[in-house]
Amino acid sequence: MKRVQVLKNMEQAHAKLLAAMRDLSDQVIATQPMMGDWTIKDMLGHLAMWYRVAITFVNEFVERGVPRPTGLDDVTVNEYNERELKWRRDWSLAQIRNEFDAAYQTLLASIEKLDDAQLNAPLPTPWDKDATLERLIAWNSYEHEPEHTAQIEAWRKSSMETKRPVKRATQKSAKKIVKKPAKKTTRQNGKTGVRRTHR
Repeated sequence: MKRVQVLKNMEQAHAKLLAAMRDLSDQVIATQPMMGDWTIKDMLGHLAMWYRVAITFVNEFVERGVPRPTGLDDVTVNEYNERELKWRRDWSLAQIRNEFDAAYQTLLASIEKLDDAQLNAPLPTPWDKDATLERLIAWNSYEHEPEHTAQIEAWRKSSMETKRPVKRATQKSAKKIVKKPAKKTTRQNGKTGVRRTHR
């Protein structure tokens, strides 16, 4: 994949993520559980952490010709996510947003320095034969973000449905007894009119 397309994919995925958070207050982002006990603030910190992993991959590729694998598998990656979550949990939303924005911009800048050949060259051992720098970037950015964008959108939809008023079923067979208000004759501007009293 060409560098210009990698950058475009990143920008599009990022824009959709930000759009999913539109009109949400800072309080909701920072305190409202969205996925288990994860808030959107937690998710932003999680994404920032994986942006930084991608940045490290790029930097090591430039310096050494091959990035070092994280050594994480399907089990230990969850433990890593939880450990990083706990480390950031007491951060303010401003701190998290600063890290999130800075990591994203740094990743974009590091990709802009690469050429198409660097992005698409197969990585040597210990990486699998299909691994490229572009794939490592994708897994940690524009193929990762849509998962969390979908979670925010699903949570928002669920929240809206929960708040939607429930209409009570009417009983067609039930007869209502309507008591007509008493009529009173009043004098208004010199004319005789009818006024209904309401109690």
